[in-house]
Amino acid sequence: MTIRFLYGRRESLYGKSETFKKSVRGYLESIGFSQTVDSSVEGSFEDMIFFNPQTSPGKKYIIEAKSEVLSPRTKKLARELIKYFRLSRKQENKEVIGFLLFVQGVKKSKEWESIFNEIDNIEAVQEWCDWYNNKCIEKNESILDEQTVKDLSTFFSNSEVTVGSHIDLQQAVLEKQATSSLSISRTAKNLFDLVNRRKSPISAKSKITLNILSITIPEYYYDCKSLANSKQEIYDDLKETILPPFLFTSDKHMLTFAEFDNDNPLKKFMVEPSSIMNTKELQLQNPTFCSELVNIHFRRILWNKGLYRDPKANIYYFPMIDEDSNIREVIDQHGRNRWVVKEIIHREDTKYHKKGDVNFFFHRGVELRTPTYWGFSFVEMIPRRYYTLNGKNWIDGEIRSRIDKRFRNPKFDRSKARLGLMKFWKFFMFESQKFALPSEKWFDKFQFGDFLTKNVNWSPKVVGRSQMILWDFKGDELDA
Repeated sequence: MTIRFLYGRRESLYGKSETFKKSVRGYLESIGFSQTVDSSVEGSFEDMIFFNPQTSPGKKYIIEAKSEVLSPRTKKLARELIKYFRLSRKQENKEVIGFLLFVQGVKKSKEWESIFNEIDNIEAVQEWCDWYNNKCIEKNESILDEQTVKDLSTFFSNSEVTVGSHIDLQQAVLEKQATSSLSISRTAKNLFDLVNRRKSPISAKSKITLNILSITIPEYYYDCKSLANSKQEIYDDLKETILPPFLFTSDKHMLTFAEFDNDNPLKKFMVEPSSIMNTKELQLQNPTFCSELVNIHFRRILWNKGLYRDPKANIYYFPMIDEDSNIREVIDQHGRNRWVVKEIIHREDTKYHKKGDVNFFFHRGVELRTPTYWGFSFVEMIPRRYYTLNGKNWIDGEIRSRIDKRFRNPKFDRSKARLGLMKFWKFFMFESQKFALPSEKWFDKFQFGDFLTKNVNWSPKVVGRSQMILWDFKGDELDA
């Protein structure tokens, strides 16, 4: 890009390497950069690696700090510049790289300016490369070809050299911190003040919509002594039969909301006629057991709706039905198509995949619980993002977490968007009469209410969609 001289064009005194690096670090932080790698810690070839999320989100800056007075025609420096050039071209994920060189002083400043000129530096770079090639020939080493010279010209024009001693850098830091809105310390203070201003709600009435809705469960459940010694014994015997959901107790009782009539396969294991039990008593006397009974029946309803379930995370999600499609849509509460599964592909060639290969599948999911409070049953729901590798089978939570880091964007997790997803799930699970599998007789005994609301005398302060956060979101963004 260009070459800058801090506080005049002069050669500074030598300083210790780490002292100089510390001054460089402070200077970069004063203009909004944040460090991620240090050669003194990680042992990397690069002196330091920085990011600037406010001015150049996603761009990685490689920093080289030289506490020396240098000539551009120094073989050691030339080797390092060539190595940085080649390093910048080897990035497998095609990330954007910037190179910043800090030196304490320079010799032949006119040549430095010509080489790192951002407008027309090809002639100067050609002369520099001729010098470098001659040195390589003397040592019987590989030389730079014509195309590499052209690419080097572009690399140098996009790079930046800053000249100044550690004292110059420290002085610049003091001046930047006093005026720059990008400095880390100033940004942190502004964010702290902002949080303090917003931590208290506004004194205005509002209505809170909870992610909880009431349900009316069947008035009675059925209890029957079983011939089997375990639930697995029943499954093994009736493995070709669709069984109604049921709990199996330690004293060999079967409990279900499905009547033990002639259509119920469980009747085969009845020891005596079933007892009709009042569900309200169970809700009051044993709410945990009641929640478990409701939950296993609820899972059957959602399975018949066509949802898959991750048993470890307790998340229900839409599977990809058509293997030849890259997206699946369903009708939402407004009668419009809403995507529920998307195929995410590799956008570039990588070491293990080619551009266009399937990376993973992005699913709309929902985490559900069926608690019992104060003698009443409820459904708690939390809309979730879910991921699979083949569009159907659930995967390990650690793999999902690594994928999910790409999509954590506050812009798409706001109250309005979350409420819209909650209403969509409520419609699909409880209001729509469309089933992937035939409904069962006891389904109609469940009635689902609306989300619970609460009127309060305060309101949260609205944060605009453009509100900046400390670290900008990086990665692909998907619509909510």
